[in-house]
Amino acid sequence: MKWFKDDRVLIVGECGINHDGSLDQALRLIDLCADSGCDVAKFQIFKAREMYPRDAGQYRIAKGGTVDIYKTVESMETPEEWIPILMRHSKERDLGFLMTPGDMESMEVYLKYNPEILKVSSYEISHLELFKAAGATNLPFIFSTASSCLGDIEEALASHGGSGEVCVMHCNGKYPTDPEMVNMNVLRTLKLAFPSTVLGFSDHTTDPIEAPVAAVALGARVVEKHITLNKNLPGPDHSFAVDPEELKRMVTAIRETENKVRIGEKVDISPRVLGETVKKTQTKEEYLRRFAFRSIFSRMAISEGEVFSRENLAILRGGEKGTGLHPRYLEALLGKRAPVNIGCGEAITLDRLLS
Repeated sequence: MKWFKDDRVLIVGECGINHDGSLDQALRLIDLCADSGCDVAKFQIFKAREMYPRDAGQYRIAKGGTVDIYKTVESMETPEEWIPILMRHSKERDLGFLMTPGDMESMEVYLKYNPEILKVSSYEISHLELFKAAGATNLPFIFSTASSCLGDIEEALASHGGSGEVCVMHCNGKYPTDPEMVNMNVLRTLKLAFPSTVLGFSDHTTDPIEAPVAAVALGARVVEKHITLNKNLPGPDHSFAVDPEELKRMVTAIRETENKVRIGEKVDISPRVLGETVKKTQTKEEYLRRFAFRSIFSRMAISEGEVFSRENLAILRGGEKGTGLHPRYLEALLGKRAPVNIGCGEAITLDRLLS
């Protein structure tokens, strides 16, 4: 299968964590993708222990209220034994299958099943080892860029370094995204900055048509949207996802738009989603960047004088605990001795290293 085509948008139904821990619900999400005309069903694979410290704190979810972030992530893990079942059912429904590995362990697990394509989510953009591992596969590769700037994207691409096709997905990290925060004109900037990549858009607005149509009109060859069987289901991502009726409308609108682009017909674009051309961390994304971008943490208590190693250091999201050194500095730390006692799950900051 050629994943990124010039004349047909790849529509990805982001099933994500909306299976709510139920395999039957996960299979029904695949059916929803197929019945609605999507090309790909996408899930996530991650381990909570490889994503956040256990005491990462609370997170405010899209439908309101706060949850314990570690317990919530742990409850939404996709069991490995599901993978061949989900892959087989997707194939039976003539769908492509895609997973987003959230950490190195999950990447290794996913690769055991010989996937045809990989994706990395926005909040792994600083997890440079993950990008390097993806590049080593030379598989077609998609990555999202919410809350990031051009420098983040450039560094991630350099770490990837593979020869496979790469799709850069513009998106916003606020769930749901206000239409005025979409800034679809950023696609023009990404095209100029990274001309050898494919453009895509991961939509977190609640409208099923407005932003996807604008993305296709401006050159996106991949469009991704969170999907749900019912917006009232209990998981944290259902409220801003599109339901079955909305998903069908979105697919129809995308196909009509790509046809208009093909024949040179004018596409009506909502002005409010165009916005700026500058790719940057928006004000409402700054908290999310601090909360969810990866940095260096202690995996266990480290005594003064103990050597830093891959066993006692980890690349994690900080949650409410703050941010450590950028993962690019991990190699420089390995083999050095801790200057002070460091607690388990503590951000490794320059201040601590110099104290």
